[in-house]
This record gives sequence, structure tokens and C-alpha cells, in this order.
Amino acid sequence: MHIKQKGDFLVLMEIYRIPPEKPLIHLIKKNDLSYYSAKGVTGFGPNEIANAELFDPGFDENTFWIYSSRSKRMAEFSLQDTNRLSISEFRQPEDMYMIYNMFYTKDTTFIGISANDPHKLIEVDSKGKWINGYGTWEKIPERSDLDDYLLGELNKGWFRANDEKTIFVKASIFRDRIEIFDYQTKEFITVDGPRLELPKFEISGSGANSALIFNPNEPYGHRDVAFGDSYIYDLYGGYNEMQIRQTNEVAKTIFVLTAKGEMVAKLDLDRSVRSISVDESLGKIYGITTDEDPGIAVFEIPKELLDK
Repeated sequence: MHIKQKGDFLVLMEIYRIPPEKPLIHLIKKNDLSYYSAKGVTGFGPNEIANAELFDPGFDENTFWIYSSRSKRMAEFSLQDTNRLSISEFRQPEDMYMIYNMFYTKDTTFIGISANDPHKLIEVDSKGKWINGYGTWEKIPERSDLDDYLLGELNKGWFRANDEKTIFVKASIFRDRIEIFDYQTKEFITVDGPRLELPKFEISGSGANSALIFNPNEPYGHRDVAFGDSYIYDLYGGYNEMQIRQTNEVAKTIFVLTAKGEMVAKLDLDRSVRSISVDESLGKIYGITTDEDPGIAVFEIPKELLDK
């Protein structure tokens, strides 16, 4: 489902519905795309994870972290051994339980997304103590029936950070919106488009049981985000559920942005992928293909883009 990287390795993360005896994470060598090792034992026991939701490279060159939204923990894995169990883990305390995606920062705090919160991002310490909230959901005048939870659902999607944890990006899957958060200035930059209109949806239920039901004919928006040293790479879809089922095409477009939200290039891929990772030093974009026998596609970054 996801492809990321750390050092000389690509890190592939499986969907949680695989058989429980199978590994959730795979390490692939970037130089020759050979298989290196498997990681992740499915479960809720010590050093196990229930799913592999989010990749965090961490700040140790020999390890990486995986966030499990189902077991509410971050697990640290070694790049140097073949042990599938994590070598350490951080379990979310009760005060952090509403956070469902989060990253470590260099300040040893966590920045994440919390359900039913007025803030787009929140920052807490390791005990779950509130430090700050960043950005608030913009109300939609014609949809006064959307509370903070439903606004969060409307803007739900992918949460990514660069390796230095200075730039965080929220990319919506249901609407065409990217929000770039600069951790140093604590400011958001919002990039809308290519579609500017909201997707069609209905509200099901009421109160704490309410949820958004999107029209199945609505195309999905952003499908993943990756970072290079110079640019942000936004994988964009534009296909609805029926089109995806009929063609297996999920996304074939990458918008290349600066950290200020300025678009510098649009890359049209010759095959569909569902997730990407970028190594500008090698001039490569890596993607997980969406055909019947998924593999890793490697694309060349146009030289003129890297020479800018």
C-alpha cells in the first residue's frame, strides 16, 4: 500500500488484511531492487504491530519507525538485523488516544492529527500533555451543519513529513486540497485545485454517530505525498471508484511543488501507481504499481527539473 525510504533501502508497507503470518513491512535495496529483509509481526503483543499506517524515518540512521493506528503505538525497527519484531515501541497514553496519525519531532514531541478537534494539527509531549494546536478548520458558509469532526472527514487524506520534520503536509483524498505546514514558522500554506468545487456528499446519522457519505461518482483527489531535498511531490488521482475497479488505474500524475506551495512541474506517468517515494540524489521516483501483479516502478526525474 505504501512505499517510503530510509538510507539505502525502500520500505514497503502492506495492507493489514494480509494473512497474519505474513510480514507487514519489506526492505528492498535501492541499488538493485533486491529483497533484503522482512519486518513486522502482526498482533497486539510486545513489539508487534496490528497494521503499518505511517512511516517515520526517525533521527537514528540505523532505524526507522512505523505508526500503527490500530494498536495505537509507534514501533522502531532496525535496518541492521533480520528480526521481524520491533526493537522498541512507544504506546500512546490515554490522553493521546484520539490521535490517529503522528510523527516524532526533533523537540521530542509528537505532531499529529486528532479526531474531533478544532485544530488541523496538534502537538503533545510523550505523556499526551497538550503543547499547541495549529490551524483551525475553516467553516463552509453553505454547510453550517459540518462540525469539527465532519470537517476533518471532508479534509481526510494523507499526512506526511520531510525527514527533518520541518515541513508537514496534509493532502486530502476526497477534495483537491493540500496544506503545507511549516513547523519553524507555525504557518499553513493551502493549495487548492485542480478542482475547486467541493465533492458531493451526504451526512449519515447524527451527533456522535454522524459520518460523511461521498458520492461514488466523485473522483478521488490526492493519493500520496513524497519529499525530495528540493521539492514536494504530490501524487494526484482524479479517478472515481468505478473507474479504478474497471481499469486498475489509481494515479498517473505528479505535481511538483516548492515548500511555499508553488507548482514548478507536472509529471505524467506512463503507468498507474498508488504510492511514491523520491530520491533526488539518484534522480529517481519509486512507485507501487496498481496492475494485477503489483511491483515497483522506477521513473527518472527530468534532469531539467533538478537543475532548476
